[in-house]
Amino acid sequence: MKRILITSLLTLGILMTAFTQDIDRTIRPKAQGIPKVDLPDIQKTTLKNGLKVWLVEAHELPLVAFNLVLQTGSDTDPIAKSGLATMAADVLDEGTKTRTSLQIAEELNFIGANLGVNAFTDGSFVTLNTLTKHLDKALAVYADVIVNPTFPQKDFDRLKQQRLTGLLQQKDRAATIASLSFNKIIYGNDHPYGMNASGNEISIKDMTREDLVKFYETYYRPNNATLLIVGDVKMKDIAPGLEKLFADWKADKAPTTQLPSTPTIEKRRLYLIDKPGAPQSEIRIGYPAAARSTPDFFAINLMNRILGGQFASRLNMNLREKHGFTYGARSAFSFNKQPGPFVASAGVTTSKTDSSVREFFYEIDRTYKDGVTSEELEFVKKGLAGNFALTFETPGQIAGAMQNIVLYNLPDNYYETYLQNVAKVTLDDVQKASKKYLDSSKMAVAIVGDLKVIREGLEKMKIGETVICDVNGNKIQ
Repeated sequence: MKRILITSLLTLGILMTAFTQDIDRTIRPKAQGIPKVDLPDIQKTTLKNGLKVWLVEAHELPLVAFNLVLQTGSDTDPIAKSGLATMAADVLDEGTKTRTSLQIAEELNFIGANLGVNAFTDGSFVTLNTLTKHLDKALAVYADVIVNPTFPQKDFDRLKQQRLTGLLQQKDRAATIASLSFNKIIYGNDHPYGMNASGNEISIKDMTREDLVKFYETYYRPNNATLLIVGDVKMKDIAPGLEKLFADWKADKAPTTQLPSTPTIEKRRLYLIDKPGAPQSEIRIGYPAAARSTPDFFAINLMNRILGGQFASRLNMNLREKHGFTYGARSAFSFNKQPGPFVASAGVTTSKTDSSVREFFYEIDRTYKDGVTSEELEFVKKGLAGNFALTFETPGQIAGAMQNIVLYNLPDNYYETYLQNVAKVTLDDVQKASKKYLDSSKMAVAIVGDLKVIREGLEKMKIGETVICDVNGNKIQ
């Protein structure tokens, strides 16, 4: 055996040597073209109660993933009841007419399945991942949670107290204070995008079980939802069972959410929030920018990756690698149903707060004025192409990706044409996006830090009018 192993290794070494001798390592490999993505077709049907069902077959592994996507998120929360959508999601799986929360957990754990419920700005989601051989058992629990929740008072009280504790903890975290206050500052008190999706102390304390039931009965309707299924299953096999399991879930008209108009920022201001003794300052710079429906979506994405959307971005290379002000500087656009925020952010050394803000504006302004280079654009295009396949490694990931198609009314072949759309973006497209979305004179600057240390240096920069705010982002008179 040892002799055979040595012979095999010698043979392999000879082959490898012969192979490498044919490679000229002084010549850079030629870039490959944009890969063609062939994804399985989305099969569609609609149940008698109006629930749309989308199925993508994936038989490589004996797994099935479900994602119920509801077109209702925290954007529907009344201002006085912020946190309602996320609380309804938290309590939804705490009990049904026939199962307690413990029974739900035990049944799913026994078969290795997992169920999750969550909500964010634009939607609410109920997910399930299970082995194909346990599909019927897992699906029975899943449907029961969706159709027959009881919102038990004792579980609601427990989660309510946990939420209040979490809100108190948020007020001690500078990064959380900065992000939540920034949203309040740029969207104001009357827009859901300016509210904390987790609510506030008053809204959570005043929230009742009846509020949750009303929210569920209003928005958790089959005709307000799409059930995404990805995995080792066929439509003809699963559709009849779904009809039976969801037969008692009745359709009803869900109200259409009319959000206030998106605020605009007329001039730049400096918003300061005091965190005495803070070793770092949390910086947020931006404004309400673009909705998911914008035709500039791909150009904005590429432009932002160059500015602050990857490790090798301009912001990170400047503030982290060149100056050592921070562990990481970044920027991002949140594409919601209505214009979400652009925000450039970092936690920086307190003594370098004003210097960091100066470098933020340097990179934003030079991208705004001069755009990007063709080399930078090609680099980020290749990066997107190289990482794109990682989006579709598991049934759960595919189901998660498909929810964007549902929420934002994207074409069914969105992901098949994604890389082609990226490739089509020209340098001129990115320059126009930079001019349109990176005007720093219309951006708010929110900073959480030790004002005794940072205020004087920041005000000497003449960023704009200084506004002092509390930890909730409210102006202190």
